[in-house]
Amino acid sequence: MPMTQQRQAALMLPRRGLLALLPLGGCAGQGVTRTGFLGDYEALAPTAANTRDLIFVDPAYRPGEYTHFVLDPIVWRPIEGAPARGDSEIAELRDALRRSLATALGRSRMAADEAAPAPGVLRIRAAITNTRRANWWINVPVQAAGIGLAVMGMPGGIPPPNPGGASVEIEAVDAASGSRLVAVVTYANGVPWAPTGYVTRFGHARRAFDLAADLLQAQLSRQV
Repeated sequence: MPMTQQRQAALMLPRRGLLALLPLGGCAGQGVTRTGFLGDYEALAPTAANTRDLIFVDPAYRPGEYTHFVLDPIVWRPIEGAPARGDSEIAELRDALRRSLATALGRSRMAADEAAPAPGVLRIRAAITNTRRANWWINVPVQAAGIGLAVMGMPGGIPPPNPGGASVEIEAVDAASGSRLVAVVTYANGVPWAPTGYVTRFGHARRAFDLAADLLQAQLSRQV
């Protein structure tokens, strides 16, 4: 075999090994969900600023009228076919979303002491509807192989196949009347610019929760 062909064959070996790892990932991406948690999805639609999400803001909603918020317990409402999670993982994920919401909402409002109906209080209902766990034992070899291909002058071009992520459905209602003021259905998958998420079980799921909480906060803060 000529030298150039031998070199090409040698360079292809790592890439073949890399491709062989991909079926092990088996990780479908996240997307918007409609589990029934929100009850009504007809009024939710993408916006010019958020084309991949479903959003609703009541035209009568006035941010300045609400100075406090209260968080209902986070609901675990997985879509059909979502990966099963153990009790400890569910508790971990619920706590993570709760902390994300408390942090984002706390930037402009105070947490209410009780969930009792009161004027000027937003009641936040949230459900985790899908999650994907990042598997470091798949992602790390793929990342390492991609770096190796780049060093040898070949394009890697294959992102880690098990990035993780999460999908959520959230609404803010008037604590006194129960009327829905704002709702968001959103999701996020793992991204290369958050590399630590590839090697922690739910790193990119937690990032998805942060982004969802920020999206809700943005809708609650904007004037309609």
